[in-house]
Amino acid sequence: ANLQQAGARYIMVWLLPDIGLTPAINGSPLQGFTSQLSAQFNTELVRQLQTVDAEVIPLNIPVLLKESFANPAQFGLATDQNLTATCFSGNGCTENARYGIHSATPDPSKLIYNDAVHPTEAGQRLIADYAYSLLAAPWEITLLPEMAQGTLRAHQDELRNQWQADWENWQGVGQWRAIVAAGGQHQDFDSQRSGASADGNGLNLNIGGSYRLDEAWRVGVLAGAYRQKLEAGNNDSDYKLNTYLGTAFVQYQQNRWWADAAATAGHLDYDNLKRKFDLGPNERGEKGDTSGDVLAFSARLGYDIAQQASSPWHLSPFISADYARVKVDGYSEDGNDSTALTFDDQKRTSRRLGIGLQGKYQITRQTQVFGEIAHEKEYEDDTQKLTMALNSLPDNRYTLEGYTPQTNLNRLNLGVSHKLTQDLALRASYNIRKDDDFTQQGINVGVSLDF
Repeated sequence: ANLQQAGARYIMVWLLPDIGLTPAINGSPLQGFTSQLSAQFNTELVRQLQTVDAEVIPLNIPVLLKESFANPAQFGLATDQNLTATCFSGNGCTENARYGIHSATPDPSKLIYNDAVHPTEAGQRLIADYAYSLLAAPWEITLLPEMAQGTLRAHQDELRNQWQADWENWQGVGQWRAIVAAGGQHQDFDSQRSGASADGNGLNLNIGGSYRLDEAWRVGVLAGAYRQKLEAGNNDSDYKLNTYLGTAFVQYQQNRWWADAAATAGHLDYDNLKRKFDLGPNERGEKGDTSGDVLAFSARLGYDIAQQASSPWHLSPFISADYARVKVDGYSEDGNDSTALTFDDQKRTSRRLGIGLQGKYQITRQTQVFGEIAHEKEYEDDTQKLTMALNSLPDNRYTLEGYTPQTNLNRLNLGVSHKLTQDLALRASYNIRKDDDFTQQGINVGVSLDF
């Protein structure tokens, strides 16, 4: 409470280890009584920590040490020694016969206790790794909504590439144009003050079509399935996402003016989330899964400066507006060990305005190239925050900072389209989005068929 009154915003607090399991007490008539007192002390400590007006991060040291005693090999400790009744230095306790300071093979890394109650360097490292794993968790978990935002943008890029290839070249009035496309994307996140570095890859398949209502209007739909994997943090934590998106769109094109609008909705399935971190000399992983949803709207308005519709080239400045909301449901990592966490719901909203230039050039009657360059400003760029709690202390919740979206984003799309027949066209495209800390690239190959 004094720290909070002095202005402390984040306070990390150890729970008292089970003193009955220290060399000072273990095996003595006082062991049971001392263990009971330790538990009562922690019960009151946990209760009072809940009243502190700050982000209090508890370390469940008693559970962590019990795990190390139960499975010492996992923590690089001796498996054939009494870790609770012996120590390294022999100061106020029984020196370990094999690894103690005066033994033939002194090695404090094999023991938990240095003296009667204090941990060895190995024990201190174990606790430090534990503390760091809790601090670093939101740096990775707040990237889950960013995975979904990246998938959504890849879906929108695929649709816009199709629109560019069709610019001034729609199907006939009353006709359908089917779309089938497949591709891949790569995301690269640089590390931030409160964000982990990460990179990932994904594959996608999109199927849809458009229908021309009259000379000026066209409507259509596009459905996409995406599989994405992200590796984040120092230990390459694995996060996997399956996304299923559906988009309805409308386009206008007449007298050099053009416009389009699209609405997208989708389901997010995070089917394998494995957070990995160092814990002593070895690595530990905590697993979970969750789901979510995405909703987005986009619109653009442009003006073609080509002299006439039949010109071999077209060039058009445009303005754009985008809104996207991603929700990731809260979830608990499996189990109730010392490092397992429960995370609250996350909501990541993006509101962007952009300005850009798109163009195309008809090389031959069958082949054309197209491209688009744009700059977008993000108006929802606050640092993301995530509330969490240890599974073993569910009522002691705290909130930490995570990923910070960038304010400015630049993107470039390049593509080529070739007519195989009068009604069948093959298309390929490359897309890149980049800001100071984030890069997303994608390639797609697709076909369109008029009927």
